[in-house]
Amino acid sequence: MVNITELLNDFRNELLREDKSENTVASYISDINSFLSWYEGSTSEGIEKLIALDLKDYRSYLLGNRSAKVATVNRKVASINKFMDWLHNEGHLQKSLKLKQVKQNTPQEFKGLSEREVKTLRKEVHRNGNKRDILIIELLLNTGLRVSELCNIRIGDIEASERKGRIKVMGKGMKERVLQLNKEVREAIEEYLQVRPKMDCDCLFVGQRGGLTRNGVFKSIKKYADRIGIEVSPHTLRHTLARKLLESGSDITTVQGILGHERLETTAIYTKTTQDKMDRDLEGLNW
Repeated sequence: MVNITELLNDFRNELLREDKSENTVASYISDINSFLSWYEGSTSEGIEKLIALDLKDYRSYLLGNRSAKVATVNRKVASINKFMDWLHNEGHLQKSLKLKQVKQNTPQEFKGLSEREVKTLRKEVHRNGNKRDILIIELLLNTGLRVSELCNIRIGDIEASERKGRIKVMGKGMKERVLQLNKEVREAIEEYLQVRPKMDCDCLFVGQRGGLTRNGVFKSIKKYADRIGIEVSPHTLRHTLARKLLESGSDITTVQGILGHERLETTAIYTKTTQDKMDRDLEGLNW
């Protein structure tokens, strides 16, 4: 896996060779560090596994900060694009990734899910989806797994009965955590295992050619999201769970453990939406 510290030092040196000022270089590095901190919290994959959908998710996160100005978001986007070009030129990415700038009239609202949208999504997949996709949605929504963690689940990682269940998750840095499975997830597991294709692969989720890929998960979720007219990604569901836990009274260190974050600062990302809700509620008081 690529050493991020060395990578950033090499990128910084490249900027200096381009005669960028120290302030400009510092701004680039700050923007990239913020992005990498977010990426670390959203996947256990290395930077070389970065895909375009990751960049779009990050832009949605930036727009979720109600105080963020479009100009600031676009500056960060420009920094990321330059970094992506450099990664590609240096052979760290197979292809160059580019993130579009935000238009001035783009609503600055995080593309998360309200409780109504969660119910709508679950109804859609339960009514019209297959057993595998039902389990994918329920697991992501009820455990907050990273998409890479979801794809790496083995059948032997799950212990589930009618009354209790848990799943062993191998997270970023090969750190293991164990998460409880609620009734909805346990039922979805039982029903999926009854119809799961017989394969040599011991991955829990399989497609026609073996274990399900990250892109396969994205496409499965998008299919149902398009039907109900909302934007949903695996990270959207992870964020939605984190926000729900915090708003329900869970302390931030508990949420950190559930999400598998190494640093508390990464978990603090998810408190911003909760802070926005508190601000709106106080503003709306009318005695």
